[in-house]
Amino acid sequence: MANFDDWTEEVERVFCSSLSDRQRLHLVQRLIGRCSGYLLFQLFQHVESISKYDFVRLLPDCALCRLLSFLDVKTLLTACQVSQSWNSAISGNQCLWRNMCLRSGFQVPAERSVNQSADSSFFKHLYQENAVLVRRLVKGFHDEENTISFKGHSDDVTAMFYYNGKLATGSHDLTVRIWCCVSGVCLATYDTHSVSDIKFDDDFLVTASYDCSAACWDVTDGTKLRAFVGHSAAVRSVDFCTDIDILVTASVDSTVKIWSFTEGSLLRTLEFTYETKNVASYLGKVKIWGTVDCSLKHLDSYHILVSNDSVLVDYEIRLSTAVLVKKDTLFDSCKMKSFSGFHVDNSSLKVMSVECDSSDSFGIVAETSFECIAVGRRLVTQRPVRRIFRIPFSTDTVVDLRILRSGASSGVILGFKFEKFRWFLYVAGHNSDVTSHFTIDLPGRALCDASARQICICDTQWLDGISKESLYGRTLVAVATSYHSIELLKLKPLKYE
Repeated sequence: MANFDDWTEEVERVFCSSLSDRQRLHLVQRLIGRCSGYLLFQLFQHVESISKYDFVRLLPDCALCRLLSFLDVKTLLTACQVSQSWNSAISGNQCLWRNMCLRSGFQVPAERSVNQSADSSFFKHLYQENAVLVRRLVKGFHDEENTISFKGHSDDVTAMFYYNGKLATGSHDLTVRIWCCVSGVCLATYDTHSVSDIKFDDDFLVTASYDCSAACWDVTDGTKLRAFVGHSAAVRSVDFCTDIDILVTASVDSTVKIWSFTEGSLLRTLEFTYETKNVASYLGKVKIWGTVDCSLKHLDSYHILVSNDSVLVDYEIRLSTAVLVKKDTLFDSCKMKSFSGFHVDNSSLKVMSVECDSSDSFGIVAETSFECIAVGRRLVTQRPVRRIFRIPFSTDTVVDLRILRSGASSGVILGFKFEKFRWFLYVAGHNSDVTSHFTIDLPGRALCDASARQICICDTQWLDGISKESLYGRTLVAVATSYHSIELLKLKPLKYE
């Protein structure tokens, strides 16, 4: 045995020090050729054990998290099936799955720390639960379990407005209906006029009409309180604020009129004359801005936003005298990109424009945010903040992209697909670290026009982050159809939850 050990050491010394790599390979191949099956099996087992290293188990946590962050979810879930150690390392990487949730626009509990060890797979399970919610959203109106229909109008629905769990709808049948979005019951029906736009709160309901007027109604019994008559063409948009006793109307006659809400008297007329890309363009939307979060007692100005398909203009009006203080063009698509609309959340204004990148395979929706703050006795706008999100689409098949609403996490964009000849809602993250996107097809019989008044984004909590709490039991989207009905998208809890 001693002689064999000495001989082995001598062979190993010569093999390692005296032979070239080519000679070593030739010698190993000759030895393998003379081995029996049993020896080859033992050799294979030994080579396999020393040639395979579990790098997932060997890497530090920070390096592993960085490496796994480049993988998509499908690859990660496949890697979990490789071995028990891989499954434990990947599923228990809370930092990885928390970032996946944030990048996908999912709501992450603020009180949940990454370092909590009670459930190492908490964020992975949270991601999987919310991914199921997204798949249910994609089914959208094609899943009867998640839709509610409001039927009662006898003609096309031309305007909708959501407020505090209720939906107001105006129709060519010269009626306005108030619906409860929880029970699906029609709470009230009012005989009005033709309705092109509608707003309401706990006390009043106001309507704009194709008969060149606007009107205010008692929301409890439908009594007509006052009419606002003075335009020479159809009134397309209306807004009001009882705190400052103002109602504004925008008309196809290219004027914006400011009225006393309580008296119905005309205070001022603003001429809106702008060149547009579309010669048939008319005023599409008017909004009172900057009055919600400010102390109105010491302020003597407010803002009115007016837009058509190309231009957004901000008028600052003196409250006491209705004098025009300042006029700013916030967006002009004749000089810039395609205007896609705007919406106001309290004192924050968000203006959207649609662009295309060099490859024409992505649309870039730019969101410019303005804040309205009190300076002395005036309300002024702060310097705008711009952020963008990209959506994949083909300019040959998708037209008329228009932003409907956006939140802290995602935005909802209305578009039209020629390939399917139907409207769709595109939900996309607009933060630099949010990459998720999905499409909700609207019913094939959905009604839409350039101003998208027949589509209403209702509860908006889900745009701040997708979760069961922000989706279940809430009215997400309301769509008018060509059958004179309204379809609501509401996700219900699954039976096994």
